[in-house]
Amino acid sequence: MGRKNYWVVWLINLDSSVSRGGGRVVPRSLAVDNPTFEEVLRALDSLGLKYEAHPEKRHPRHWFEEGKAGCFYVYKVEGLNRRRVIRQLAQVVRSLRRGG
Repeated sequence: MGRKNYWVVWLINLDSSVSRGGGRVVPRSLAVDNPTFEEVLRALDSLGLKYEAHPEKRHPRHWFEEGKAGCFYVYKVEGLNRRRVIRQLAQVVRSLRRGG
């Protein structure tokens, strides 16, 4: 089995209402309150990243929560890691909410 050429990014990874143990990756100060699937789609497009969207998939720790469904397969980019991509996504979603 070879290495995957993408990172899995869940909505949970950006959610300020989720604990680190529950799946949040960014610090609470950067996290967004209940990010929507569409917001993250717009953030990925604005960052120019290639991705596959999967709105039906659910995070293993939050499989029962309807509003937290969705993940993205973000294709790897040289010079970035998964954590940095998630931080950038959180920053873009925050700025989109502010109207920027």
